[in-house]
Amino acid sequence: MKPRKPAPEQPDLLADIAKLSQFPTRKKRQSHKFEGPLNPREVRALSAMLKRPITREELDTIAGASNGPELVNQLRDRGLELPCFRLGSYDMDGIWIFRGLYLLTQKDRAQVAKALTKKKADSAKSTHTASEATEESDGGRHG
Repeated sequence: MKPRKPAPEQPDLLADIAKLSQFPTRKKRQSHKFEGPLNPREVRALSAMLKRPITREELDTIAGASNGPELVNQLRDRGLELPCFRLGSYDMDGIWIFRGLYLLTQKDRAQVAKALTKKKADSAKSTHTASEATEESDGGRHG
């Protein structure tokens, strides 16, 4: 049996984004472990950011929030870095502007992936337990 070929080198998907300038941080935060999302809005936002960086406007739409930056600040206060890079573009009036592009750092990605996996497992367990409790209260009857 032949030895396996090593995996091809993966391109750095964030290489172009990392060259962008970053919005200045105004608040010094203590770094601590992220415990996980507290509500469905945060779950939707973090799930989307695991797939790709998202703009502030996309964050509002995906999360179902009218104030995406506040959602990001809450996540930062709870332990994520979540940097915001300046993405230059033209607005609908043809004026050059900078819009925010949020992305997860490698450390953030590991914490978020772990927290979302745990949350899915916990919700599946509680759904399973609730269905068992319903069957027990029915006395095992189905009809």
